Amino acid sequence: MSRTDLIERARDAFSARFGHEPEAVGVAPGRVELLGNHTDYNEGFVLTAAIDRGIAIAGCCREAPRVRIASPEMGDALVTFDPETLEKDPTAPWTDYVKGVVEQLNKAGVNVGGFDAVVVSDVPVGGGVSSSAALLVATAQLLLSLYPHTLAVDSMGLAKLCRRAENEFVGAPVGLLDQFSSVFGKAGHALFLDCRSEEWRAVTLPSDRARILIADTRVKHDLAAGGGYRERRQQCEEAALWFAAKEPGAQIRTLRDVTPEMVEAHAGELDPVLEKRARHIVYENKRVRMGGAALESGNVAAFGEVMSNTHESCRRFFENSCEEVDALVEIAEKQPGVYGAKLSGGGWGGCAVILHRPDVTDALSAALTEGYRARFGKDPVLIPTEAAQGAEAFRLV
Repeated sequence: MSRTDLIERARDAFSARFGHEPEAVGVAPGRVELLGNHTDYNEGFVLTAAIDRGIAIAGCCREAPRVRIASPEMGDALVTFDPETLEKDPTAPWTDYVKGVVEQLNKAGVNVGGFDAVVVSDVPVGGGVSSSAALLVATAQLLLSLYPHTLAVDSMGLAKLCRRAENEFVGAPVGLLDQFSSVFGKAGHALFLDCRSEEWRAVTLPSDRARILIADTRVKHDLAAGGGYRERRQQCEEAALWFAAKEPGAQIRTLRDVTPEMVEAHAGELDPVLEKRARHIVYENKRVRMGGAALESGNVAAFGEVMSNTHESCRRFFENSCEEVDALVEIAEKQPGVYGAKLSGGGWGGCAVILHRPDVTDALSAALTEGYRARFGKDPVLIPTEAAQGAEAFRLV
């Protein structure tokens, strides 16, 4: 549905639940990682895009110091909590993202009180397109609209606040990629971000030549629960420390500072697992820069080739793919009009992102559905999308 439709759906759901109109709506998109898999927390480079699917949260203030919140996508049960005494709720873990934003805003001096809210979504949860970041950013947009404040927060500051909420309250050790994408999204453009300097630029992603198809495996991942994500982050940190000891003059802080030449010079010396993790990150940073240059020169085919090379690196060296994602990538790359395909997101489930010519969407979708069903006995969830606008807030009364 369009963003306007999503906002109207949130308004209607709020009115049906609470019997009156909401005061404001916050809306934020999911994102698709085009290049830069796990490079963000290594202070590297990423190429990302907001998508035309997202989350809207409609709400209003209430005098009682309690929060009441519900979501049709999460069972529609009404969850209540005290905004001044925030605790995790294992029966409704999705509310931890809302609570994390409340906590961070209170720390910043906004003084969030009670409120009613309803969350609606058309982005798949756990599908690798960062529904979590969309919920964080949409919540922040809503609450900053509802509560008078003197908080001077720019767009990057808002993205960082939402990342802290996910890191500190939710407990997911994510980097800045997801929140940045949701806040800064620009229609018709990918976003190139240097995660160390925080400098970024928009890069044209021509919709007349290239479209994005997200193929959700329906294998859910949960970064807050850990899985391989924490382990990979720790391995990257250990590898960076090893290279720092080997190359004392290079001032190595993270794998961002390790060059391909260093990787090859020390091949076989480092623990084999750590070498594979380092090899992926170091060459992935190089691939992001190559991909950005390819898009800026209008060479979509070259960009697609880089995407496919990234997936092979994820599969062989970072080992964060899974059989289902590999199958979707393999099927896609055999289809006419496909530029490239890769894992998107943290991994161990989630989705593949496929860049393709606009005229092959239907044939590609049919091939993916048929091939995936034959292997796994179920259909993938296919989401045709394009680079879209970032987060917004709308004051209604």
